[in-house]
Amino acid sequence: MRPPKLELTTVQSIFFDHPNGRIHTLRFGQGERLLIALHGFGDRARMFAVLEEALGKNYTVVAVDWPFHGQTEWTKETFTKEDMLGIVRQILAANDKKRFCLMGFSFGARLSQAMLPELAPQLDKLYLFSPDGVKTKGMTISVHTPMWVRRLLFRILKNPGWFIGLVQAGRKIGLVPPLIHHFITNNLNRPERLQRTFGCWLALDSFYLRRRNIKEVLEKTGLPTDVYIGLHDRFLHQKELKNLYEGLPSVRVFWLEDGHRIVGEELAAEILAKVKA
Repeated sequence: MRPPKLELTTVQSIFFDHPNGRIHTLRFGQGERLLIALHGFGDRARMFAVLEEALGKNYTVVAVDWPFHGQTEWTKETFTKEDMLGIVRQILAANDKKRFCLMGFSFGARLSQAMLPELAPQLDKLYLFSPDGVKTKGMTISVHTPMWVRRLLFRILKNPGWFIGLVQAGRKIGLVPPLIHHFITNNLNRPERLQRTFGCWLALDSFYLRRRNIKEVLEKTGLPTDVYIGLHDRFLHQKELKNLYEGLPSVRVFWLEDGHRIVGEELAAEILAKVKA
């Protein structure tokens, strides 16, 4: 007789208050271990629902809509690492946990790695999907733009129609690269997207962590880490990723036949095959 199929819990939508807003999370799974998941820029917590079957037996997953995303309400113009650490601590308290696992996709992986110095002593496992924060194409200028320039641009682009038109004209004559054109025209075209874009840009300094510091934390703590990267990722420098992660005894690197957005059925199958390892 075949064993009964695992019945996973229904995805639950849970809100909790934060000094700077109201945080929305999705909770699924029935595992003993708690896993906190952070999505990428422009995404939302629901993106991790595709991993329910792969994770739900071993983990209780709490996926977070972080500031300016999904159903989370945020009152300040930006957020900091201390804000995110506070959100993590609230989730731990609500689930009566001292230890947990952490998962991050893209910008969410940047947030996760930046918090490692504070969180590593409490972590049992780290999952990084298409990790931003190592070396991402187009991000160098964003990271090194002075804060006063970012704040000035935020003020003068409250009505960004003229700027979007300028970028579109620049694209037509070949002065603006396709990726920059796509990003600007899709992320400045609505007030909430403009706020989201600048809220994250202003937050970058708070989540800056040098590659050697990431490596040092992973080496010293021996934190079990699984890194999943798409072989056809147009945004990440694969050589830098290899130099950082490969060769560390506690880190496993998996390469998928995919692009940047690897959170899907193929990733779910890979995790399901390895989650017990």
